[in-house]
Amino acid sequence: MLRREALGYLAAIGLAGGATGEDTIWKDYVAWYRKQPDTVSDLRAAYLEYLKRSGVNEAEAAERCQVVDRLVRQRREELQPAFFDRTYSTATPRFNTGPNALLVETVRDLEPGRALDVDMGQGRNAIFLASQGRAVTGFDYSAEGIAAARRAAAKAGVSLDASVGRHEDFDFGRARWDLILMSYTWVPLRPPYLQRIIDALKPGGVLVFEHLMDESGSQRSAAWLPKPNQLLEAFGALRILRYEDSRAQADWSWRPERIARLLARK
Repeated sequence: MLRREALGYLAAIGLAGGATGEDTIWKDYVAWYRKQPDTVSDLRAAYLEYLKRSGVNEAEAAERCQVVDRLVRQRREELQPAFFDRTYSTATPRFNTGPNALLVETVRDLEPGRALDVDMGQGRNAIFLASQGRAVTGFDYSAEGIAAARRAAAKAGVSLDASVGRHEDFDFGRARWDLILMSYTWVPLRPPYLQRIIDALKPGGVLVFEHLMDESGSQRSAAWLPKPNQLLEAFGALRILRYEDSRAQADWSWRPERIARLLARK
């Protein structure tokens, strides 16, 4: 499962750093990383092999890997876009490229309006919403994802307002959206981010949420993975229409996973 693989690798290793030599090593690693197919499961071993093939002796290669090991944690947010650039540019996607099933079911009885797709990826959900007659805005910090979304929208003959950006910087507005989709996003499930999303919904507006769940029980787990019943509290200001905590096929997995689904109205 790509997103949990990313979390596992990015959280497993880390570094302090800032020296010129370390910055050079980091830039080399990120450039190499972007070129790797998403089928590479052991990135550390692959990078070590790449260094050796490049003529770096074994001792220096091991030292460089230690530097990267530490920097990956410290500079995780720099590596996340690179991870998804790799994911969205692959010829054989390892995620569901069709619209999210909960979204499809939800909008069946909703009037068209303005929709926001948070962390929209390659646009699979945004294009579906636009094809239903909705005015759709979406953003993602993967430039490759946004480029793919724009190409797919043009091919489908629909219009999207798609931009490269992060949730920290995006202007959600107030009472602006009839529907907000959070499908496998990286938005931390805490203030101030969730309040911005709640405020951005119009009265009567609907929130659709689906993501893998945190099963580690750790207090240091990823802030964007919901814990059991966390969504009920996080979106308690909204009217909860549906909540599920179940093991099922996830959009970002090749096997059944524990996932959380929420449907709520303002």
